[in-house]
Amino acid sequence: MDVKMNQIMEAIEKLAPLHIAEEWDNVGLLIGWREKYVSKVLIALDLLDAVVDEAVEMGADAVITHHPAILRPINRITDETALGRRLMYLIEGNICLYAAHTNLDATDGGINDILFDIFGLLNKELICETKSGVFVGRAGVLPAPMTLAGFALTVKNHLGLQIATYCGDGNATVSKVGVIGGSAANEGFFAGAIASGCDTFVTSDIKLHAAQAALDMGLNLVDATHYGSEVVFAERLAEYLRQRLDGVEFVVSKVNGQPFNTVCLEE
Repeated sequence: MDVKMNQIMEAIEKLAPLHIAEEWDNVGLLIGWREKYVSKVLIALDLLDAVVDEAVEMGADAVITHHPAILRPINRITDETALGRRLMYLIEGNICLYAAHTNLDATDGGINDILFDIFGLLNKELICETKSGVFVGRAGVLPAPMTLAGFALTVKNHLGLQIATYCGDGNATVSKVGVIGGSAANEGFFAGAIASGCDTFVTSDIKLHAAQAALDMGLNLVDATHYGSEVVFAERLAEYLRQRLDGVEFVVSKVNGQPFNTVCLEE
């Protein structure tokens, strides 16, 4: 079956409608032609150099990313910047670029629902309303309470992380957890989690003062890393699209885009 780019877009936007994206976001088709016939698509979290190389080498007709490569206005596309080179390679290769970002975070079945399921939470609640009727976060209870240190280890293992940093007393009891993948370490989201009765909140990019604020508010934190908490979308989206579009090969990127590595020194 011949499939056009606009059919892939329609399938994604049925799952994650563009109108639920945040106002500052830039989602949808960023490069390419809606009427282009597509037979092979690469799915990745970010448009990295290695991802562009992977797309070119596999003969991809399109790349779908979570993070928009073009988020703010740009004045020129040249080989003088990393972004410019990436975009030029895609354009030269006749490769479309599509982004599903905050709409895929908030939607039913999106990234935060995936995390909810991965962590084995129960009794799902929608939390942290970002605009009318749009709730980016999820909250639920653990099947059985555990310590904060034990829950952080669970997050680490389920997401395949090198480490999972937590903020709070490691012996504290974790019963109800709020989840927002990516960068949501601010007092507004902390308050939303607390309002739903959460004692612990999983997100990423936690800075010192945000951690101190959360602890002052009585909320434990677990940092699942930005990459680790969002890359889980790729295989789920690929499978969703495979079930709806025959004749297109949806490939999950093999590039490890986690920029952080950990060294544990023996005493």
